[in-house]
Amino acid sequence: MTPTLDIAVFSYNRPDYLGDCVASVLRHAPDARLRVYDDGSDDPQTLALLDSLGDRAVRRDPGDTSRHGGLYGNMQFALDQAEGDWLMFLQDDMQIVRDITATEMTDMAAIWDAHPRAAFLCPIFWKQARLFRFRREVEFRASPDRFVTPEGRLPANRKTTLSYFDVAIGHVGRLRAAGWQFLNGEAENREQARDLFGPMPAMPHPLTFFAPEVPFFRHRKQNTLATRIAHKRGQGKPRGFTPMTADEVAALKSRAPGSYPIAEDWLTPADPSVRRPFVYRDVKSRRWLDLLHRAETLFGTSN
Repeated sequence: MTPTLDIAVFSYNRPDYLGDCVASVLRHAPDARLRVYDDGSDDPQTLALLDSLGDRAVRRDPGDTSRHGGLYGNMQFALDQAEGDWLMFLQDDMQIVRDITATEMTDMAAIWDAHPRAAFLCPIFWKQARLFRFRREVEFRASPDRFVTPEGRLPANRKTTLSYFDVAIGHVGRLRAAGWQFLNGEAENREQARDLFGPMPAMPHPLTFFAPEVPFFRHRKQNTLATRIAHKRGQGKPRGFTPMTADEVAALKSRAPGSYPIAEDWLTPADPSVRRPFVYRDVKSRRWLDLLHRAETLFGTSN
């Protein structure tokens, strides 16, 4: 029987990013069950977008903190509500960049079968800036193709074992069977995943990535001149990626086995002015903005 996929997007006061993220899910994974878990947004545009999603939007009830709230409370609530075999955890500043076809589902099933203890699968492209870490932590394995930390690293080198990211695909049955409960921090969840499941395999042909040059603030006052300049330059709009073409996907899948899926090598920003290597704070899009922001913060000139 073909496995089923739920996709959970975690949202807070980023209407343009959330809109792009949702559009990418509907474009590339139309058969997935989509839910957006909002953490109490108060921005009018975000609220209007959530209204347009109908029952796909799951609102935080301020008076019921027992259910969900905060990223990890929402992730747990998404897991508790999951109906599919697998659950992809996404954040609102991300995009799915290519179609999740029946072939992709079959390939993922083969990876799960090859790792019967695993409960998380990494679906993201790799940041060029973190390539050294991946080279240190994972090795390529074939039949099925995937990257994974060799089991021999446990327990001697636990800190170099890839076991968990906040953005991952979870195996719902295995997580529930293990009694998984999200802890309040990525490092804590990483340790828990190492104890319960061991290494997390990574897809060789990833599906998703973060939009670069994301603003510091979520509809709040930019508190330095540098953040105000960065916001004006980018007009607060997402600088996401164009969907991968069929030819680009074919090239990704036919590259040399074991070559790393680096985002900068495969993804095309819709805005050609986006800096490479990609950066993930808007003031870091230009060196002088970053230096100005650091100086303002250091000498207390922000307001």
